[in-house]
Amino acid sequence: MAIKSFPIDYKKEKFIIEYEDDIKFGDLEAIISRSVDLSDPTKPKVNIPQYRIDIIQKVLRKAPFKVGDLVAIRNQSSSVMSQIISGVMKDFPLGKFLTEWVATFAGNLDDIEQSPKSTTS
Repeated sequence: MAIKSFPIDYKKEKFIIEYEDDIKFGDLEAIISRSVDLSDPTKPKVNIPQYRIDIIQKVLRKAPFKVGDLVAIRNQSSSVMSQIISGVMKDFPLGKFLTEWVATFAGNLDDIEQSPKSTTS
């Protein structure tokens, strides 16, 4: 995991945001499980706000507020958080991770459908 950085405008000044460009597997799985409901695989429900907040809370290392603090994150202005989310989410696109989840699920279905069927005579 490397630390990446980018500038944002914060209270009429530039501030450097730092974040980890990767996340531990278990942390990512937990975040996705909180953000995606596959109880009906034909109609998945995605909670994008939950996903974005969880990722920001987990990977942010330097910001003009207390990192890792949900209350501090929620109390930031929308314009500040939009800049941060735009920079950080380049490394954490939900679509990529959902594709991996679906591939795992669909791969298992394909295996079942293609498995040889036995018959007795």
